[in-house]
Amino acid sequence: MRKRLDLFCGKGQGLGNKSSDHEACFAVVVGEFMFLPYQSGIDGYFYQYQAHGTQRSIDFRLLEVTDGKMVDFVDLDLKHGEKEGIFLNDGKFLDNVVYVVSFSRSVKVEGQKKKQREYVCLIARGQDIMTDKDRARLEERQVLLRKLNDLNENGDFLVLYARSANRYECKQFTPEFVENAMMTVGQWLLPSSPQTEQEPHSQSA
Repeated sequence: MRKRLDLFCGKGQGLGNKSSDHEACFAVVVGEFMFLPYQSGIDGYFYQYQAHGTQRSIDFRLLEVTDGKMVDFVDLDLKHGEKEGIFLNDGKFLDNVVYVVSFSRSVKVEGQKKKQREYVCLIARGQDIMTDKDRARLEERQVLLRKLNDLNENGDFLVLYARSANRYECKQFTPEFVENAMMTVGQWLLPSSPQTEQEPHSQSA
């Protein structure tokens, strides 16, 4: 599956053009629900990997095509951490994007001295993850980075970039948080009705 996904990325060099294990696992799962790699000219349910290009959000787009036209789609981004943290780097949690965050945490088991690793999968919309305080702090930092990158350096051949390596702690994602986030995503994905106004399933919808 990793080899199949890599075909979406072209032949560019660099690790950013290579799929990861958790992305391949996700593609296997959506394939079990009859989503096929995207093919133009036919109707059905498809997935696109790296729909906006490599090293850019989003990782996957699930779409429905009817009469040759895309009638609905959902954008997803995958985050994975070995323990209780993931990296956002220069990015942030985007509105109306579904995030699949997999990580593990240590939990105390009754009757055992050694803590066990519990594997967790959070499925949440971007706007439902960060606190208002953290969102404001991140925006302040990104404004400063944009100012630094706009500076006209008097160099010769060296091009300097200011970048981030922001880490997000998964301690926020308690069992209650995970359950509520999943319920919110489920309600958001339901077809809208005249009595219920829904947010779009994507930023461009």
